[in-house]
Amino acid sequence: MLPQAPHVEFVYTDEKTGLLSAEKRADNHNTYKPIRFIDCSTIEVAASTAVGDRVRASGLGTFIDAPVSGGVNGANEGTLAIMVGAVEAVDYDFAKPILQLMGKNIFYCGPPGAGLATKQINNYLSSVCTVGVCEAMNMGVRYGLDPKILASVINVSSGRCYNSVEQNPVKGVTAGAASNKDFLGGFSVELCKGVLEMGIALGKDVGAKSILSDRILAIYEKAVKDERTKGRDSRSIYRFFADDDETDL
Repeated sequence: MLPQAPHVEFVYTDEKTGLLSAEKRADNHNTYKPIRFIDCSTIEVAASTAVGDRVRASGLGTFIDAPVSGGVNGANEGTLAIMVGAVEAVDYDFAKPILQLMGKNIFYCGPPGAGLATKQINNYLSSVCTVGVCEAMNMGVRYGLDPKILASVINVSSGRCYNSVEQNPVKGVTAGAASNKDFLGGFSVELCKGVLEMGIALGKDVGAKSILSDRILAIYEKAVKDERTKGRDSRSIYRFFADDDETDL
């Protein structure tokens, strides 16, 4: 699981150290044993499918994309959602028991790239929800509502989402949330912006209409530069709403 496409490409294709520089394996009967590569990185679909093509062309084995969702808490608890794209269902069947050691919800999404497309769409929606939760919680705080009670109502009502339940941006509302640690660690604004850009590009590629993408992306473009948020968890954008002197949103 690597952060960007160039890292994945290097790990697989470097002539000296790349995974594809390995020799073919054989069992005791000198029968070729394919290597099954499972890549959990969240990168561009085209970059991933290109690496998969290189794997298949090498004759070493097979390749699936299997990006994850669920954040640090999901990783620690082994409850990640994992989305798989594979040439054949048999590759998914082989990978599933391995992936179940990492995650609770494993999905076969379709051919190569389908896992990544699913992840990018999910992350796009998550970013939209993050902004909505930040707006709503700030509205409640400014009205004078107890944020814990407000969140409790939201979390059993129609406004419920991952960021209201697991990662509420108001400190003290959710145990284990990044807001309780001054937004240090977690899914950074930089990573969030990167995956958001992938999701927006995917939408444009398929001709999907969007009225929110530009506005949401602008907030994260600001977040990667602002001293209050850069290098911090993606929910740190709550500070843009909570700070009285914030005018540029």
